[in-house]
Order: sequence, then C-alpha cells, then structure tokens
Amino acid sequence: MVIPVISTRKGLEAMSETRPDLVPKAKRRGGLILRFKTKPPSAASKLINKGIVRLNVYVYRKSGGKILGRFGGLDALLITTLGRKTGKTRTNPVGYIHDRGRFVVCGAYGGEAVHPAWYLNLRAVPQVTVEVGRDTIDVIAEVVPAGAERDRIWQRMVDAFPNYDRFQNRTDRLLPVVVLTPAA
Repeated sequence: MVIPVISTRKGLEAMSETRPDLVPKAKRRGGLILRFKTKPPSAASKLINKGIVRLNVYVYRKSGGKILGRFGGLDALLITTLGRKTGKTRTNPVGYIHDRGRFVVCGAYGGEAVHPAWYLNLRAVPQVTVEVGRDTIDVIAEVVPAGAERDRIWQRMVDAFPNYDRFQNRTDRLLPVVVLTPAA
C-alpha cells in the first residue's frame, strides 16, 4: 500500500537536518514535495496476491508461457524455490531479461517495504529451478552487489520495464537484482 504525504520543502529540509533517517524518498511537484511511504502488505492483500499467483502459474504452465508469459516489456519465467521456513517448494512468476547467457530478475514486489518471499527463499537456498515456456532449467541464484555491474544490469532492466524505476522510488530498500546462471 502506498501512502502519499504532502509536505513543504522547508519542512522536509528541516527534518532532513535533524532526523535524516526518517526522511523517505521524495518527488518534487511544483512548490510542494510529494513523499511516498510504503508499509508491509496487509493479510487480505497477501491472500489476494497468493490467489493471483496460483492462477498465473497454472495458466502459464498449461499454455507453455504463451498466455501470461509477459510482464510489460519483460518475458516471464516461473521460479521455484524451497521455502526457507517450511521446506516446501514455492513457484512464482517473475519478469526477466537475458544477460550474457543468464536470466536476470528483480525482487521489486511493486515497491513494497519488504522483499518478496521468493527472494528471501533463494537467498537461503540458491539452487532453484526456472521454467521458461515449456523448458525447465536448474539454476544457481546470485544477488548482484551494488556497483558498476549492478548499475549496468539495472539500467537494462529499467529500459525493458520502466516501472522498476518507479518501484525503486517508492521504497527505501535497494531492489535486489538476481542473476540466475544455468547449473553445469
């Protein structure tokens, strides 16, 4: 959920001097600054999202990725992780780009304040499986650390799906960029 908060530039500058840790990302709109703060998704939102994800996975698999196989300018894959708490397999649709023979995904979660569960799962167990169309591929996940390589990949991702930039501006966390390299 995104909560817009409007404040004057003067008030935001004063706050940034006294408590810089409390100043969220801001966007300038005329003489006012529009700040967007996010809070973790509600239980109802999580339940609705879970149903949508299950339907998306079902349709993707039945159609071999021909239906629901794109997110805006991104192709979609299904990523199957091992639940870090339950030990059960979890499958989620994720948009991706190709980079040097690898799949690259982003844990955007729509700019929410928390990371998506699939990302937390693959950090715990980086050996995951992806389905691209009708192909199933074992891959090793690696989070790209901040730096020139991440910046290069991030720009490619934003070029393919401009909403990533909007999602990044909506949250204080750095959206994780994950490289999925096919296992040998």
